[in-house]
Amino acid sequence: MNDCSAICIGFLWVMFLCWGSFLNSFAYRLLYNKKINTKRSYCPHCFTTIAWYDLFPVVSFFVLRAKSRCCNQPISFLYPTGELLTAISCTIIALVYPWYTAVALVCFVSLLMISFYTDAKDFTLLRICTLYAVSIGLLCAFFNILSISFIESVAGAIFGYFLLWSIAYVYRLVRSVDGLGNGDPELLALIGSFCGISGCLTILFIASVLGSLYGFTLCSIKQNYTLSAKFPFGPFLIIATLLWLTLQPFDLLCHQ
Repeated sequence: MNDCSAICIGFLWVMFLCWGSFLNSFAYRLLYNKKINTKRSYCPHCFTTIAWYDLFPVVSFFVLRAKSRCCNQPISFLYPTGELLTAISCTIIALVYPWYTAVALVCFVSLLMISFYTDAKDFTLLRICTLYAVSIGLLCAFFNILSISFIESVAGAIFGYFLLWSIAYVYRLVRSVDGLGNGDPELLALIGSFCGISGCLTILFIASVLGSLYGFTLCSIKQNYTLSAKFPFGPFLIIATLLWLTLQPFDLLCHQ
């Protein structure tokens, strides 16, 4: 790797870390109906404006030891997690995809990261970032920006929605309780519009494995935790999608 490449990667990394930080703030304001155009970020506990030197993505979290400087309340791990996931996935996407596809996929990842925050924070998936955003995937496929055709995008969106909807419906009939949230099928519809049917199936499999491992791990750590306990499935779908997006180009190269 030459110096120019290293500088380029470093620039992308810092830029997307900052973008991930912005997405965290944007997701918080969307979730709690706060004004989007608020001038500065503020502490969600005491609403004190956060100083500029405490706004460095990831770094500030560890410097402050996961506690707010103004009121000593804990800072959620969602913040550095969202920043790192955004930076890692978007940097790889920018490096391995054609620029026009990379722009579309960064927009896609941005929608996913907003949903990651809202679902992990409050078991909420906003339709403006899931179901309504399916049209973005369809348009990108229609104009040949994605690696899938328009028909594959439409089929992926429909398949993704009804696959999870059917699973949730059957689970409700058998167990008389909800096994999935109403927003999960809409999230997989968005994923399907960008990744197609085959992408949906792979992503759902990976997400199910990750979710199962998470549930079993919590059961082994927490004595009062059972497999029937509620936890959001959306973040696992999103992590699986990021893995699929970033590893797919390398998989294609290995099979050429």
